[in-house]
Amino acid sequence: MPYYNGKWHRYSETERREYGRLQQELRSQEWHKIWISKTGLKQCHNWTDSMIKNFLEGKEQDAGKIKAYKRTLIARVEKTKKFQAAMAERVAKQQKKQKV
Repeated sequence: MPYYNGKWHRYSETERREYGRLQQELRSQEWHKIWISKTGLKQCHNWTDSMIKNFLEGKEQDAGKIKAYKRTLIARVEKTKKFQAAMAERVAKQQKKQKV
């Protein structure tokens, strides 16, 4: 529980919980500006496990409690022709699957 500059007793329980929630959200936003997790790659960037293994093998770093990748690394990898070809193939498979 945060102490609010030594005056925590002046705030109600709901105010303290709201403050804690806001602080957690700010920390999360700061983390996500720098890092992206494996789950984030799959959900937001349309990567697969095999693509992660092929393009990012051994490049994981400790990012607090979990292993993650720097966003700058992901941007560099996504600009390569080899990756773009693999992603185009993946998108084509997804579109074909939706038509059926």
